[in-house]
Amino acid sequence: MKHKPLDKTGIWLAIVCALHCLLVPVLLPTLSLVGLSFLGAESLERMVLTASAIIGAIAIGIGTRHHRSALPMLALAAGVVLYFNKHHIGHQFGHYWEIPVVLTGAALLIVGHLLNLYLCRVSKAKNCDVAAEAVSANVSADTEVNFNTKSSL
Repeated sequence: MKHKPLDKTGIWLAIVCALHCLLVPVLLPTLSLVGLSFLGAESLERMVLTASAIIGAIAIGIGTRHHRSALPMLALAAGVVLYFNKHHIGHQFGHYWEIPVVLTGAALLIVGHLLNLYLCRVSKAKNCDVAAEAVSANVSADTEVNFNTKSSL
């Protein structure tokens, strides 16, 4: 399984999350006029953020097997923690802190994915995609050999 498309999807989801968090408070009155008020629901925000976290964990998990660095996963985890706790931070320190927290969380998610892509590219072993293809090629070659051998009875 290749991580590169997952990393790119994770980056786009982080951008969508940040834009959603920043624009919905401004656009919410207009959204309700045209029947799209569900876009302002916190449950939608949580679902997109959860999808972003799952995709990020899978992509970075695959990359970590090759480059052996925990930094991308730490950046992803910090970004997810900030995103999930933005309301608590806003209530604790004032609502004006929510926007910087959202932007920082999104930036950490994106940095985690970009760092994962970079570390895989410069990894001394092999590129993560090349290594994944080699593993799948070996598995299919072994499978062909096992199926093509004749048993002698």
